[in-house]
Amino acid sequence: MGKCKLICIVIWINLSVSAQDVITSFLDKHEKDDNLEVVSIGKKMMEMMDSLTLDSLDLKEALKGLEMIRIVSSKDKDLNKEYYDSARDLLYKSKGLEEFISMKEEDKELMVMIRKTKDAVKELILISEQPEGFNLISVSGTINLNVLRNYSEKLKIKELNHLRSLKRH
Repeated sequence: MGKCKLICIVIWINLSVSAQDVITSFLDKHEKDDNLEVVSIGKKMMEMMDSLTLDSLDLKEALKGLEMIRIVSSKDKDLNKEYYDSARDLLYKSKGLEEFISMKEEDKELMVMIRKTKDAVKELILISEQPEGFNLISVSGTINLNVLRNYSEKLKIKELNHLRSLKRH
């Protein structure tokens, strides 16, 4: 029984570290770049948001199980493509991620990668590059894609609106 707990803890730590790996690697690569804006919402803030959303059952359901959200963005039109390519390369090199959806239009690109365990999605990473800017978004925890997709329809964040095209599971 003790060995099982130890193995579970090691796996959990590994998933927690890998959830930050792409963002951390991206920021390490571009550490001297003042064009990047970074927002990180940790587990404690997620818990506080959960307790403050009692009046919004949709939001409460969307936040349930999430541990961290990290967002890196830039509005620098000259560097957005470089950022996107850099993030995409890091995603492809990251172990355990699989492509969930990708789209390429004239001047827009989007890629969503997920990390799954046997019965759940533990990480969702979205990168987008468009004339309005570059975004790299990492959501980690236990993610219910159907709830996230449904809630994304109500948000005004363009990058999350691409989740509308996800099929129900």
